Amino acid sequence: MATDKPTPQWRNFAAWSAVGAIFYVLAVWGISSFLHEDGAGAMFRSKEVAAQVGLGLIFSMACVGFSSRKRPIGLRTIRNFVISSASAVVVCLLVLWGLRTFVGTDALGASEWVAAAVGSAFVIFAFLGILGVAIAYRGGHFMQADTADQLRERGRLFVYSYVWMAACGLLLIVLMLARPEGVLSPAAAVVGALVLIAVLTVLGIAVWRLMDELDRTLSHEAGNMAFYLILALGGGWAMLAQLGFVAGPAPLDWLTLFTVLMFVASFVAVGRRRLLAR
Repeated sequence: MATDKPTPQWRNFAAWSAVGAIFYVLAVWGISSFLHEDGAGAMFRSKEVAAQVGLGLIFSMACVGFSSRKRPIGLRTIRNFVISSASAVVVCLLVLWGLRTFVGTDALGASEWVAAAVGSAFVIFAFLGILGVAIAYRGGHFMQADTADQLRERGRLFVYSYVWMAACGLLLIVLMLARPEGVLSPAAAVVGALVLIAVLTVLGIAVWRLMDELDRTLSHEAGNMAFYLILALGGGWAMLAQLGFVAGPAPLDWLTLFTVLMFVASFVAVGRRRLLAR
């Protein structure tokens, strides 16, 4: 009797890792061309920046490949991935262009630009998520029926989670803008950071109370995975810096790394439960 065998996960992992690598290279090239006149060549003048770009490539390949290893690869799935990711990159570039115009090119270093990009991406994704919940409550004609029903049933949980995500992004942006002669003074940044941390605490408690058993299990798994990701990537960076191969991470680099890996771990934990198959 003939049976249909699913595609081995390692093949999907390799294929999606290649897709993630190609998209990452194109995105980095586009962003570097936007920020510097000589494009990607400006990144490789500094060993520190080149090492960060290389680590980002490996990290992106691993995240895309691992989270999508159970998703069938085809023209439709690749198209959806490219459209959603490219839209986020374009909007993020527009935000960076606004920061570049408002703050100035010479006022920000590599750490500040990375924090600005990450913070802006979180705010944008949170806005799109809240917009999706609003569309679901209005009828959800532009999404699948089961997705719209789930958003309506658990709308408050999703809205709180998206606002929490936006607060994380705003926290990075506030800290990025803090400097004695910059847009925000350190004192003003401390006040803003404390307010955002209070918002994060209150929303975190509210979200936890609205979670079901599966959500809380995923939260524990994401926390464990985030610990190992921080240990591997952050510890690896610190080790290379200690050996003199790269410059050590700045405090803002650590904050950005913690924030990114926390969300990446959540994404991977959900993917392991086959909840990203669609």
